[in-house]
Amino acid sequence: MFICIEGNIGSGKTTLAKALSKKLKASYLPEKFEENTLLPLFYEDNETYAFPTEYSFLIERQKQLTNHFKSLKKGAITISDFHFDKCLCFAKTNLEPVDFQFFKKHFKPLRKTLPTPDLVVYLDTSTELLEKNIHKRGREIEKSLKQTYLRRLKKTLDKYYMVNGRINTVVLSLTIKEYNASTLETCCKEILEILQKIKK
Repeated sequence: MFICIEGNIGSGKTTLAKALSKKLKASYLPEKFEENTLLPLFYEDNETYAFPTEYSFLIERQKQLTNHFKSLKKGAITISDFHFDKCLCFAKTNLEPVDFQFFKKHFKPLRKTLPTPDLVVYLDTSTELLEKNIHKRGREIEKSLKQTYLRRLKKTLDKYYMVNGRINTVVLSLTIKEYNASTLETCCKEILEILQKIKK
């Protein structure tokens, strides 16, 4: 079984993915965004570095997922804190229309090489709450993020995961109104309930 946790920057994807992995005794697959040396350049000058940054993420994520599933034991569960289709959402937000069309042509064949998740969990979070969470975790690279950018990205992600139904799998949307001791437990409970329905 393959489950992806997806959402905006600072929505709590990693925290939820780790908690769910422990409950299901699953393999946790983190997105390795820190290893992308283009990302800091993109945050400094997004106009110049948008395309090389998005394209590098496309290749890196495809490679990471391919290598993971090659070495995975039969019947094992994987919980990932990213969904490959996020490449398309970020590219649509950050690229000019002509560059995005070129990007899409490369995205589609690469997507076909990867397994389809059994479940995608989308964390629907307000930009105000995202800002608080980003500030709280204090990553240096994210200090320049503006609410206007988070809002544009949210619009793209919401449309992809909550409106258009472009994904050939089950999508569970969880609205996060605050982060407290019970938030994780509530999210895990809802995910486990829908997994039971999927198995049946």
